[in-house]
This record gives sequence, C-alpha cells and structure tokens, in this order.
Amino acid sequence: MKFSGNTRPIAAGALCAALLCGTAALSFADQDVPPEQDAAAGETPDPRLLAQGKRLYILCQACHATEADPGDKIGPHLAGIVNRPVASAEGSVYSDALRAEDFVWSEENLDLWLRRPAEMVPGTSMSFAGLPGEELRRALIAYLNTL
Repeated sequence: MKFSGNTRPIAAGALCAALLCGTAALSFADQDVPPEQDAAAGETPDPRLLAQGKRLYILCQACHATEADPGDKIGPHLAGIVNRPVASAEGSVYSDALRAEDFVWSEENLDLWLRRPAEMVPGTSMSFAGLPGEELRRALIAYLNTL
C-alpha cells in the first residue's frame, strides 16, 4: 500500500492514542500517599492527584511548555493557565476560532476543553482529541494549578 501526503498527523494521533491507553494505570500509582484532602477548604491538594496530573502532562509537553517562555513549542505555554483569558499568551499563535472566544480558563472550562477541545471550540487547531476520564482531567487540572 502506498501512502501519499503528510503522515505526521497520523503519527501524532497514534502517539496520543498509545499514551491514552496507558493512562488507566496512572490512577493506581502512589498508593502510599495519604488520602485526598479538601482543596476547596483551603488545604493543599492531594499529593497523589498532583503526581498523577504531573504524569499526565506527558500528553501536553510535546506542544506546551510549563514556563512562560514557550521556546520552540507549537502551543502556548501553560504557566498560569488557570484563570487566564483565552488566547492571551503573548507570542503564541492561536486559531481564528479560539481568538474569537471570550472566556477565562477556569477549572470548569479546562475540564470541558480537556474532555473534547474540538467540541468546546469548533475550528480549533489543537489536534488533541481529548482525555475521557473525569478523574484524569481533575488530576491534570490540579497539576496545571501549580504552574
């Protein structure tokens, strides 16, 4: 069989699929850490949740930096993403669809985005298909809160 055109999106999709298949195991790691604490009550987030979120960040790091200087990353940096206005990171390139939006990256909006970016903002250039598990998204958002 002969393929023509750019196979890079296929390779990227296969990598993301492979990584997502392995995310189920992430929820069982770090069982020796104390149980979850109530972050809403002003206490520190559960260390297991943060550790899981940091491991999930592997899904993001190819395109997004954790520091305010994105370097050669294709996507905007994620430092301070929680409660930052959409499409506002200086020096980043955004799709017309994302620039047309008017919201902040609240935890609720991040959850919607991480579930299915193209469903939340049709026309986005972000190729990430989404993170299906609510617990996984919660862990990743907890980690993003630390950046």
